[in-house]
Amino acid sequence: MKNLKSYICLLCTAALVFSCNDILETSSTKILTNEKVWSSKDAIDAYLGQLYDEMQVEDFEYQPGTDGQYLSTLTDEAVRAYTWGSANQQLIPEGIYGWWGYVQIRNINLFLESIGTASMLTENQRKMYEAEARFCRAFGYFAMVKRYGGVPLVTKVQRLEGVDVETLRLPRNKEYEIYDFIKAECQAIESLLPEKRADNEQYRATRYAVNALECRAMLYAATEAKYGNVQLDGLVGIPADKAEGYFKDAKAAAKKIIDSGKFALYSAKSDKAENFQYLFLDETSANTEQIFTKAFDASDKGNSFDYFNAPQSFKLDYGCVTNPTADFVADFEYVDGSDGALKVKDGSGNPIKYNDPTDLFKDKDPRMLGSILYPFCPWQGGKVEVRKGIVKPDGTVVTASSLGDTYEGTNVTIAAKDGTLTSTDVTKTGFYIKKFMTPNKVVDWGKGEANWMVFRYGEVLLNFAEACVELGDNAEALAAVNQLRNRAGIAPRTSINRDQVRHERRVELAFENHRWWDIRRWHIADQLLNATQFKALNPYLVWEDGKKVEQMKYIFKIEDAPKNTRTFLPKLYYERIPAEAISTNPNITQNPGY
Repeated sequence: MKNLKSYICLLCTAALVFSCNDILETSSTKILTNEKVWSSKDAIDAYLGQLYDEMQVEDFEYQPGTDGQYLSTLTDEAVRAYTWGSANQQLIPEGIYGWWGYVQIRNINLFLESIGTASMLTENQRKMYEAEARFCRAFGYFAMVKRYGGVPLVTKVQRLEGVDVETLRLPRNKEYEIYDFIKAECQAIESLLPEKRADNEQYRATRYAVNALECRAMLYAATEAKYGNVQLDGLVGIPADKAEGYFKDAKAAAKKIIDSGKFALYSAKSDKAENFQYLFLDETSANTEQIFTKAFDASDKGNSFDYFNAPQSFKLDYGCVTNPTADFVADFEYVDGSDGALKVKDGSGNPIKYNDPTDLFKDKDPRMLGSILYPFCPWQGGKVEVRKGIVKPDGTVVTASSLGDTYEGTNVTIAAKDGTLTSTDVTKTGFYIKKFMTPNKVVDWGKGEANWMVFRYGEVLLNFAEACVELGDNAEALAAVNQLRNRAGIAPRTSINRDQVRHERRVELAFENHRWWDIRRWHIADQLLNATQFKALNPYLVWEDGKKVEQMKYIFKIEDAPKNTRTFLPKLYYERIPAEAISTNPNITQNPGY
């Protein structure tokens, strides 16, 4: 089978017809039905490539609501630099992260229905294709159940011809039934898939990708059962008495991966911060952390993450989008395990004057240094220069309204070349994102080549730790968490509790699109994001007449990030089911609050 970076392009040569025969669909979909498809292995590979490509893995190109908007900017991880877009609304808007995936489910069901006619395949080949398609389908149902709760469970192709249409208007299954289906599918197909892939098949699913899906899904089900509420007779919410069983399922699935010995935390570089940075950039076999990855290639399938997130003076056009909050930066501990609050004041409450402004971040968790571009850090052969204003010799503070504003007859700009300002596109918090970003060149739109790890070993350890601590197996949870802390280069914990596991998850998985789902499944989002005002770290140059700028000191202030309060309404724990889905199928009940 061709490398998934390239073989999806075979779709253009495959026979396509358009169909809208699925009652759960409201738009046409590409369906490969020509008999020639099933007599050509290349065409079958292309079809399977389409199924992989359609998986809602929430990668770099997942920008709900607005161009250049990422899930992190709807959480407490970051704010959006731009003053426009749905992420800047005080109330997190409904309907921006939904995915009603029945186009994809129909494509998969048709593939499964038709693959048996492919006479050129051996029995083992056919079973492999079927297992991969079922993996894609289970992933699709997981993408829906975490958004909507229970959804109609469709495992056969629906057709209008010769049937009563009412029999196709399926009601929603209960939420736990969808999770049970995912579990059953994963357990049924894991032994049909190989433990490892050849290099030219490295982006196809293995049995450990299946285990990772089961692990994540069962953890979601368990926490929903423990912390959520049952509504609509179980269409949303899971009975609390099912929580323990799902936690055990999550732990068992994680343990299959851990005990396999096939994976290890990435440790290719001696510098801890650089090691964590390159974990997300290294596509070689040295990256022992990858379990299942979506590939990007600038030649025909690049991403635009660099383009949207480059710091102001390093951007081509768009840029600056994701600004980590000062609150989040403070959540990263120091390497000795002490609280991560940034040291901007001395014991008397006076601002600390730093000769080197980067000293503020000395001894911070290297995961922070590998994930976040902080004021005056090195980047792409230069520095990310950030300041909010200048402190005059008399103690008054001057701020700028534009990047070009200069200080009192000098050619020194009041704000540095990368901000901060309350207007324009520059950072609103003093920080930019570093994780995933190309460190040695500026990258244009659609030319990003960083891959997206859908499942990685670090997440599996965290899933395992969370399941363990919820089950009271704290010693096992502690050992898993300390593996991550050891890789990061920070002091190990001597004991562990649930909130500490959640904290570790927050800093380890930053910007990987887990936080939005985590605060939802723990049912803490409406407390955490309740008219929440996020903070910025603003550097100020302390002016000294007769000195060069590079000889002057800096102080820092933690201040409100402009126009960035955020509120999560409780109804958002479940997404609105699309109106079109209900209008074509009145047996589908809308979620509460909509």
